[in-house]
Amino acid sequence: MGADGLLLRPAKESDRRTLWRIHTQAVEALCPRAYAPHEVRTWVRLLRPEGYLRPERPRTVLVAERGRRAVGFGQVDAALGELEALYVVPDEAGHGVGATLLWALESTVWRGDAARLGLDASLNAEHFYQRHGYASVHPARRPLTPEVQLACVRMQKQRPATARGGGQPGSAAR
Repeated sequence: MGADGLLLRPAKESDRRTLWRIHTQAVEALCPRAYAPHEVRTWVRLLRPEGYLRPERPRTVLVAERGRRAVGFGQVDAALGELEALYVVPDEAGHGVGATLLWALESTVWRGDAARLGLDASLNAEHFYQRHGYASVHPARRPLTPEVQLACVRMQKQRPATARGGGQPGSAAR
């Protein structure tokens, strides 16, 4: 099953539980190969439906659906050039959902003024982002609690030259 039949749409407030479910399932199923059991348990325990789509933090949040089933979501702060979330349900991992969401979120950022897109990749997602043109910048830590800080990798991707001014002459980096 590829990305065929995949629909992307903006998230709505009624999607909060769906985003939480996707996030929880992805972490529980895909992160144990990179993190200790207590790290995964702490991560999942801290997730709450009300933590998504907070009005005081406006973001671009897209939901991927196959048929009528939500199979992934991504969140980006286009103004800051920061990818904040990209999660896919376990049975759809490796079937183009993440790549499709990433492309759409990148397009949102490139339409703005950001010169690069940054993210903190979980250790199990680093290779995914590398395959999509992201470079590792340095190791990082994502604090969950004072006792649990997830190892991750700070990554970034430069704005493609073709995204600058539509690829017009003189728009390439010097």
